Amino acid sequence: MTSSQNLPWFAGPATFMRAPLGDFGDIQPGNVVISGAPHAMRERFNERLGPKGVREGSLPIFDKMRNASSDGFLDISTGKRLALPDETRLLDIGDLNSYPTDVMKATEGMAGGVAEVVRRGGWSVCLGGDHYVGYPSCLGYCRAAAEANPRVKVGYIHIDGHLDFADESPPNGKYNNGTNARRISEIDVMDPSSMVWIGIQGPCNLNQVEPIRRNGGTIFTSEDIHEMGPAEVGKRAGELALKGCDVIYMSFDIDVIDAGFSNGTGSVTMGALTAMDLLKILDELAKYPIGAMDLVENSPALDHSGRTSRMAAESLLRLITPKVFDTL
Repeated sequence: MTSSQNLPWFAGPATFMRAPLGDFGDIQPGNVVISGAPHAMRERFNERLGPKGVREGSLPIFDKMRNASSDGFLDISTGKRLALPDETRLLDIGDLNSYPTDVMKATEGMAGGVAEVVRRGGWSVCLGGDHYVGYPSCLGYCRAAAEANPRVKVGYIHIDGHLDFADESPPNGKYNNGTNARRISEIDVMDPSSMVWIGIQGPCNLNQVEPIRRNGGTIFTSEDIHEMGPAEVGKRAGELALKGCDVIYMSFDIDVIDAGFSNGTGSVTMGALTAMDLLKILDELAKYPIGAMDLVENSPALDHSGRTSRMAAESLLRLITPKVFDTL
């Protein structure tokens, strides 16, 4: 049998960055653990294919890295020399249980999977799916964090073109991709005053903006980022989310990138972030104690070039590089 490490990027099993495909029992403390949550309530945009798309988008990136010389490769933006470690610190456990016709059962399936990853010492990355996935993923993280420390306080960073803070969103009620951040604000260990939104643009309903402000949360619009600079916004967001908290949960929607660059998502955003804006924000946020995250709203069926999936994969890699590569 041919080793998957020797296959070209377009062949073989599609795990994120060719990570071993494992199960909960394979998780070692400190592993970055990739899971998929192919949950979506909108048939038209088919975000169910998002986890598969991000995994496939990572394979050309891995192809370049595995062909690096014995003395590693250079991250040209930071000047650091990096190398693939002898033993991977990445693990892909496939997709979590999903129940398309039972949203509460799906919620528990996703939350239970993320909680188990965290209990075993893994750094959880849950790939969606639509943005509702952010709620069960955060819920699972918070449950496991509270088991380890009953007094834990969790801050929150929401990178997105939209607030997702409706209390109810017809016709799907209280549990959908327009209410996920509101449900997160209700988790016991979450501090609503340490919830931060990055990249919001366009018209926003007052019934979402006003409760965020009453709670003491912070909204950075896309115009704030253009005016203040992405690095400064990333720094301020990290400080605000960590204030009074022990750790941060991050939810990342790929539609924060302007639709002119990233068309593989169900929600069109105009005048939003460039890919470079996003990378500079992520570089700053990587300096803060993020405990777990999700990455959502990638819709490969809308982008036959695969560009959006590749952007999602590269953005994720920007955050996890210190956790999975050796610095030479």
